[in-house]
Amino acid sequence: MILLRLAPAPAWQRFEGGRMVASGSGWPAAGEPVVVAVPGEAVALHWLDLPDLAPRQAAAAARLMLGDRVGEGDPHIVVAAGQGLRPVAVVARAAMAGWLAELAAQGIDAAALVPEPLLLPAPASGWHVLAEAGRVVARGADAGFAAEADLAALLIGDAPATPSAFVMPDPLPLNLLAGDFAPATRWQPPPGLARRAGLLAALLVGLWVAGDTAALLRARAAASAADDAVLALTRPLLPAGEHDGAAALAELKALARARGADGGLAALAGPLTAAIAARPAASLASLSYTPAGGLVAGVAGGEAEARALTEALTAQGLMARTGLTRASADGSITDVTLVRP
Repeated sequence: MILLRLAPAPAWQRFEGGRMVASGSGWPAAGEPVVVAVPGEAVALHWLDLPDLAPRQAAAAARLMLGDRVGEGDPHIVVAAGQGLRPVAVVARAAMAGWLAELAAQGIDAAALVPEPLLLPAPASGWHVLAEAGRVVARGADAGFAAEADLAALLIGDAPATPSAFVMPDPLPLNLLAGDFAPATRWQPPPGLARRAGLLAALLVGLWVAGDTAALLRARAAASAADDAVLALTRPLLPAGEHDGAAALAELKALARARGADGGLAALAGPLTAAIAARPAASLASLSYTPAGGLVAGVAGGEAEARALTEALTAQGLMARTGLTRASADGSITDVTLVRP
């Protein structure tokens, strides 16, 4: 991994196994993974006590807590992963755009942008400092900044200051390439996704039959004909073959509405199937549906996965919310409720 510093002038270091093995001035060769240390003068660092939230929710919570300490009207805010007291970076969007344009002009596709102070080791007390070219990068236990030497001396005061050097932590403490600046990646289906989607769709079809069959039977006296049609649509979704579950669900939804059923679960099944199938770390532990209460999916894999699933569904214009988390034999299960808008 290459660490590229932008201040005071472009310079790079190559790390292997946590050790620096080479360095040079100027820009590194294009095509290698690059972590960019952005100037600390341009990033305001705060340490806030926050619960474990999805990235966008954490950024919104940090914005509220910082209040008038956020100077720019709409800055870019990134919260470090985890929970409890952790760093929050606030940077102008114009600065982010400028750095990315400068890197693109050099043919560098950055893997991460990290504020300089967070690449110094965190001290138990006092400060770790890197001084060069008339500027100082400093990191304390719950603070970090970069400034001219005279100003840095005032900020550090009488606290002990230990000379230090940048390290390449694993994992990185914070990556500014998040939210609106997250890199656009072309999604590739993981191995076995088609089969997994088929199994999920089959399960959802089964729930739809349980939830909407009463309306079907009321709408049509010929219940046996309706059952035969449902079975015909469900059969291709069984694990024996990898078929297009979304297409079959669409046919089932059309059939239900043609026969007078409201198709409530069918309208929710497709988006939920796709969203869960696209998250290999999440899995379905339970499902229930009522027309009034909507579709409730018990999501295994951790509360963070459930919140990410909720965000993905909300981004599609659906009404989704994350509910309670309960312990299970294999970890925890978090309810995600999806209702028709």
